[in-house]
Amino acid sequence: MCHPDTYVNKVLVGSEGGGMQLWNWRTGEMLYGFKGWGVPIRALASSPALDVVGVGLADGRAVVHNIRYDEEVVSFANAAGTGLAANQLLGGGAGTAAARGGVGGGACTALSFRTGAGLPLMAAGGGGGVVTVWHLEERRLHTVIRDAHDGQLLSLHFFPGEPLLMSSAADNAVKHWVFDSADAMPRLLRFRAGHGAPPTLIRHYGENGLRLLSAGCDRSFRVFSVHQDQQSRELSQGHIARKAKKLRVRQEDLKLERVVDMDACEVRERDWANVITAHEGDPAAYSWRLVNFSRGDHVLEPPLEELSGCPAAAVTSVALSRCGNFGVVGSASGRLDRYNMQSGIHRGAFYCPDDAAKGQAGGGAAATQQQKAKRNAHNGAVVGCAVDGSNRRLVSVGFDGVLRVWDFRTQSLAAEVALGSPATRLTLHPVSGLAAVALTDASLRLYDIEVPRLVRRFRGHSDRVTGLHISADSRWLLSSAMDGTMSVWDIPAAQCLQVMKLGSPVTSLSLSPSLDLLATTHVNRRGIYLWSNQALFGDPAAIPHSTAVVPVARIALPTISDGRNTRERCTAEDGDDSEGEEVEVDHEDEDGVSSEDEDAEMRDVAAEAEAAEAVEGREGGADAGRSKPYELRDPVSGAPLPLAPELVTLSLLPRSHWDSLTRIEVIKARNKPLQPPKKPEAAPFFLPTLPGLSVNPIFAAAEGQQGADPGAREAADEDMEDAEEAEAGPGSRVVRLTRRDGRKANGAEAVSGPVSPFVHQLRLAAAAAEAAAKAGGGDCGSSSVVDCYGPVISMLRQMTPTVIDRELRAMQILEGSRDEQSEVRDLGALLDMLSASLEARRDFELCQALLNVVLTQQGDVLSARPELGPRLQRLRGLVATSWRRLDSLMQHVRCMVGFLGNLQA
Repeated sequence: MCHPDTYVNKVLVGSEGGGMQLWNWRTGEMLYGFKGWGVPIRALASSPALDVVGVGLADGRAVVHNIRYDEEVVSFANAAGTGLAANQLLGGGAGTAAARGGVGGGACTALSFRTGAGLPLMAAGGGGGVVTVWHLEERRLHTVIRDAHDGQLLSLHFFPGEPLLMSSAADNAVKHWVFDSADAMPRLLRFRAGHGAPPTLIRHYGENGLRLLSAGCDRSFRVFSVHQDQQSRELSQGHIARKAKKLRVRQEDLKLERVVDMDACEVRERDWANVITAHEGDPAAYSWRLVNFSRGDHVLEPPLEELSGCPAAAVTSVALSRCGNFGVVGSASGRLDRYNMQSGIHRGAFYCPDDAAKGQAGGGAAATQQQKAKRNAHNGAVVGCAVDGSNRRLVSVGFDGVLRVWDFRTQSLAAEVALGSPATRLTLHPVSGLAAVALTDASLRLYDIEVPRLVRRFRGHSDRVTGLHISADSRWLLSSAMDGTMSVWDIPAAQCLQVMKLGSPVTSLSLSPSLDLLATTHVNRRGIYLWSNQALFGDPAAIPHSTAVVPVARIALPTISDGRNTRERCTAEDGDDSEGEEVEVDHEDEDGVSSEDEDAEMRDVAAEAEAAEAVEGREGGADAGRSKPYELRDPVSGAPLPLAPELVTLSLLPRSHWDSLTRIEVIKARNKPLQPPKKPEAAPFFLPTLPGLSVNPIFAAAEGQQGADPGAREAADEDMEDAEEAEAGPGSRVVRLTRRDGRKANGAEAVSGPVSPFVHQLRLAAAAAEAAAKAGGGDCGSSSVVDCYGPVISMLRQMTPTVIDRELRAMQILEGSRDEQSEVRDLGALLDMLSASLEARRDFELCQALLNVVLTQQGDVLSARPELGPRLQRLRGLVATSWRRLDSLMQHVRCMVGFLGNLQA
């Protein structure tokens, strides 16, 4: 489907039958049906030329068609780069891969036209992952981008007016190609890529867990950044591309096999290899240098003399010491070897003593078999091994159902525990020494390796356990299984906290050291999913502690390339069947797996979520009538009322309201214009004056008033002033001074300055509070006194920080002025209002911000006024009392945290 340029409300639709139709989507009418080509249409693209579109066909052709006259302009054969001529057209590994075809076979699945200056080019691609570029004027092949992608092309897009081509394919990669050379040949500019096949193993790396190490079925080993995707990349396995081109094979055929186990330590990251991996069916373990994003220099495999003529078995588990100096490798034959990570030299193996070896041999007749059994740490594959934080103990479990604890320095057996069932997973908390083991019966066991003894046993999974992880604080045990659930177990309380169903079964999981993000990989999912910890970012009280499954639906991202209906997908995932319509979608998901099962699963998950919400709603119906915190407010000021007399109540204003008040100077300096104000273009206004020799100007009187009597002239002046006041309006900056008796004053009379509504309301509140204090026996902190300042608090809550700052600056005491005493009384009333609010513990943070501004602006004036001394002493006592309570609570919490931290250490 595509929208041709200048065709308003019209779209072109291609069909599987090879036909093409023009529809008016607004009226829902088909306007024209084109002849077609007899093969399915796989791609449609609009060209910069009017009435011309590009059509990609299933037989690999790319057709440029004129829809105005229904005529074919030009046709390019094998535009997808696949088919019988693929090897001859491309050659090398790209031709071999293209000849094999992809999901789309030889179809042309993507088209795009270049716009702007430069050569008129058309890019096409198909199932082989090859991009062919065609010259439209000369009607020939311009160039071929070899090995552009390792999967079927999903979309191609030329940026308007720029020589940039963006391509995306089924290999989970997006690439930018730039045509900036003189001959318009493309080169790779930048790219972003993920796993081409579902990842199966993931680990957090680093102290803060800001990076993720992942490996998948595409044989790649990648590092992802949680914060910046620009730092994500694939670790190099050598010159794979050069070798593949020389041998004419795919690059995947030369990579190492799929990673089955890995371990990393950042202590020696800049010194030598600090990552070790085990690969499927490979008898050697490999080291990696994460600082160089490449494979290390050493391959860890036991010497031939250690094998006693037996073939080396595949490596099944690996571990690194916490110091980063040693690596431990376990194999399918039961061997457990130690290597030096700096030199790659074999530093011995862990052997069982004679009595343990005899028990493993089971009384076999041949003495040679008993001798061979002595050399094995386990009588079966080693499924897990780990080293504690002090390099004292090494713990290993095998398929023989035995957990063994080894002395890491002497390589001798320290203790062993029979598990009763073959083990499948092992994880160790290096600080506490707790080892979690998953068995084949889907049960979980927790052992203390220092004793060793069983400390916890958990049951709840109904299928094979696929992931196991202990949190950094050793309080939670996370486990996932093939039954599609992930469980969180409380280790100290020995109970299940929550069971979540994340849709597709989890294949691997890892919780960050800071406990904020959980990373998971899923079956048939090429993405790595990050889940936020509700205990940190949400309300911990809202987490239900039960063994009931809590469905968690994944967010469905919108997609265009595969032609899915986003609305239908959202309806299916949300379980919204209110309209009674059945949504039948026959397509494949991003991994080539049919999504019908996925949609059915997501509908079930959504239905379970709705049922759980309905149950919670019925249970919470009884509490619906209860009042919520801070639901009752003061009817005058609008401030929240205290829950209890001794509790401090905040104003619940936005943080920017009171925090900006204390930083108003910084905000003004930051918002100060860089350029000075410009002078107005119009000439300034001049008052008319009378001609004469006097230095002082004599203004001309208004016409019609020179011969009038003084009484009539005064009445006319008052009428003119009233008219000017009416014109000025309430927002005018024209100030009319008045006498104390309320009459307008002339320039010879003593006048008082204008009073703002805030100061006027503050004076009224101070008079009412003084009367209420006298009626209450002199108690200035009573509720009646606090209520008197309600209108003032209401005005402050509605003012902006800039207006509040201007009002407080205007309340300055001018020494020697006639209004000096009234200004002192106004400032004292403001201090009384702050004292009453702090004593009543209302609007606590707002009053603290106001007090900060008042002391910063007028601290010198307040200290020089002895009549304000008692008010300042009272304020000081109230602030000190509040701080002592807060400091006591903070010190108590600090001591408790330090005490618990010392116990944990």
